[in-house]
Amino acid sequence: MSKISIYIGGLLCVIGVLSYIFTGFEHPTALIPVALGALIALCGWLTQKQPEKAKIYMHIAVTLALVGFIGSAARIPKLEGFGNIKSVSIWSSSVLFFILAGLYVQSFIKARTNKEVDPDA
Repeated sequence: MSKISIYIGGLLCVIGVLSYIFTGFEHPTALIPVALGALIALCGWLTQKQPEKAKIYMHIAVTLALVGFIGSAARIPKLEGFGNIKSVSIWSSSVLFFILAGLYVQSFIKARTNKEVDPDA
């Protein structure tokens, strides 16, 4: 999951920077995916460097992905049309945040079901 976090975090950064550039540097809120994507990528990188703390870093990353999804998906009903850079940016970041959150949840479920049962418990 750490590599996926780094890649999708990087994609979110690219989406945010490109949307900020293509909107003429007028809308700083276009950089929100950059901030969240960079933090998610950082969590992935820290997981690789400190595997003993992977649990906390991935929980932080899933929280960021859920916040990003809720924040971007809440803007979708307010969009006026499709095809402009604003709508493409919001839709693409929403989809990436949703996919990432889903992958995290699947990973957490898999980790829980694969735990060995402690006979002394």
